[in-house]
Amino acid sequence: MKIEDTWKSLSENEERLSGAEIRAGLNLKSEDAIRKLNKRMAWKIGFTILFTPLYIAAFFFVDNWLPQLLFAIITLAHIGGLIFFIQRYRKAKSFDLGDTDVRSVIEAYIANIKETVRQEEMAGLILYPIAAASGFFLSLLQKMTLEEALADNRILITLLILLIVITPISHWAARWMNKKTFKKYLDLLEDRLSQIREEP
Repeated sequence: MKIEDTWKSLSENEERLSGAEIRAGLNLKSEDAIRKLNKRMAWKIGFTILFTPLYIAAFFFVDNWLPQLLFAIITLAHIGGLIFFIQRYRKAKSFDLGDTDVRSVIEAYIANIKETVRQEEMAGLILYPIAAASGFFLSLLQKMTLEEALADNRILITLLILLIVITPISHWAARWMNKKTFKKYLDLLEDRLSQIREEP
């Protein structure tokens, strides 16, 4: 078959597709991206459920008030995070591409995912130094008392340096993980959104 005949055949097949059929195909791609994003939202719930008991166990393992306080804060934050992720997941699952205004649905869905990630990362900036300090004291108090640790300026300086180093690294790692987890499918939805805007 000549190249001209092949091109003509492909063109004729494209002409048979109606606008509704093309939009339906785009919707299928959007639904697939949303399904995968919802799955990744569910992962966050799963990881939160997995790690929360570890912090609860650590709270009962230590017998000094300061690390207990730190682990209590982390535990409460994880419980709050679990509630937050469940609410956001339910909201994500409630979006329906069968709605007549598909553009508004996709825009709202993207906003929900981005806001979820943003709030998680902001909360992390508060929790990373607390988590680092709790781990620091958990290890340190195996060798000395809390009073001895707090009275030693070298230990306090070491803790301060640890917090200064750990916090930005942890924040960067969390942003990188969220980018790897969500960006590909958010980009697909953004592309779908731009195609809808270009439709007559």
